[in-house]
Amino acid sequence: MVDNSAELVTRLQKGDTSSFEELFNLYKDRAVRTAYLITNNRSLADDIAQEAFIQCYFKIMTLRDPESFKTWFFRTLTRLAWKMSAKEKTAVPVENIFEFGKTEHTNLVEGEIMDKEESRQLMEAVKQLDIKQKTTVLLYYYNNFSVSEIAKIMGCFEGTVKSRLHTARKNLKKSIEFNEIYKMEGKHHEVIGKV
Repeated sequence: MVDNSAELVTRLQKGDTSSFEELFNLYKDRAVRTAYLITNNRSLADDIAQEAFIQCYFKIMTLRDPESFKTWFFRTLTRLAWKMSAKEKTAVPVENIFEFGKTEHTNLVEGEIMDKEESRQLMEAVKQLDIKQKTTVLLYYYNNFSVSEIAKIMGCFEGTVKSRLHTARKNLKKSIEFNEIYKMEGKHHEVIGKV
């Protein structure tokens, strides 16, 4: 699907309300998936996506640069998801991130990158990240946003995004290495117990 959101936004700002439906169809799946991955709640994700679209519809005239609609929309969506996630206190489910991440917009194909166990370990580690690191990782790796786009979405400096990605990668590596050591020790104890 071609991203013609700038053209659609311009038409919407000129009063063509039918272009909003096209914008909705262009972004609805990614919006719901992103909200779900942040909140781990399907119905809440639907509500967040719907609310983000409603807010964008009513505030579309405040958007000065139609080219920046995508980052503007995902900033609204992300902040709503953070707000609702804080209320719900839930986490990303390990088994579902790749299931919901398989879209034409995603370059990651689980089978080509890692087996199920590695995928499970990675997502277990992602669950442990704080909300801002988790969101940064999801926007960067899952939604393929650039560092500058993420900075605009999250309302921070590019250096902050880079720092969060660096820290998140470091934390993910530690977590995965810890799990590997733990598994190795567990197997070692099983072997000793059988002797």
